[in-house]
Amino acid sequence: MSADSGLDILALGAHPDDVEVHVGGLLALAANRGMKAAILDLTSGDLGTRGTAETRRTEAQEAARILGVARLVMDFPDGRFTEDEAHRIRLMAEIRRLRPRVLILPDPEDRHPDHRRAFRLAQEAAYYAGLRNYPCPGVPWRPEALAWVGGENPGRPDLLVDVSAVWERRMAAFDAFGSQFAQDPSLPPTRIAHPAFRRGVLGRAMHWGSLRLCDWAEALWCERPVPLALTRLLARLEDPS
Repeated sequence: MSADSGLDILALGAHPDDVEVHVGGLLALAANRGMKAAILDLTSGDLGTRGTAETRRTEAQEAARILGVARLVMDFPDGRFTEDEAHRIRLMAEIRRLRPRVLILPDPEDRHPDHRRAFRLAQEAAYYAGLRNYPCPGVPWRPEALAWVGGENPGRPDLLVDVSAVWERRMAAFDAFGSQFAQDPSLPPTRIAHPAFRRGVLGRAMHWGSLRLCDWAEALWCERPVPLALTRLLARLEDPS
């Protein structure tokens, strides 16, 4: 990806598949609208019970292809990255290089410790990346808005995006992670591989859709008042023209 291109949206996850669970539809819509969007995985998910780092990288690239967005991996150590300055500077440099206008983060209160830690690390990196005198490679850049996804027991969202037009593609990207979500008795059982997990993804999207009077929707949370960059993003995503 060109360092001087700039991104409309950068969705950050601790592991491959984190982004697709929550905002795959939003990214597919962005691609349909000709917007520049990308996924940034902090790790390869190599500590996961199922799959290998290589398998998950392959699945992640296929999912990104389906959605129509770019994907990058930071190679932080799965389960062992920290909020220290070394990790923060690496992420700051990537934010400065990619120049996202809107940065979407994991749920700050998710049950997975990596997701909570990724939120805190990225929130700080996004702020400090805009400081001219902070010693970090690249030209200072701060996203215009931060948003985050909800966990498995989310509260009332701040924004809902109608993703009905791209729902089948969004779920095809989700299903590209066969090592994680497939119902395969030959693989170790995990919570996210249980059929109920996929039903939860569908059920939440149906519920959010019911609030928007559409078939399927995805939710975002943000600081209040809602940043102007987010309201403009939503308008672009749902523009029928």
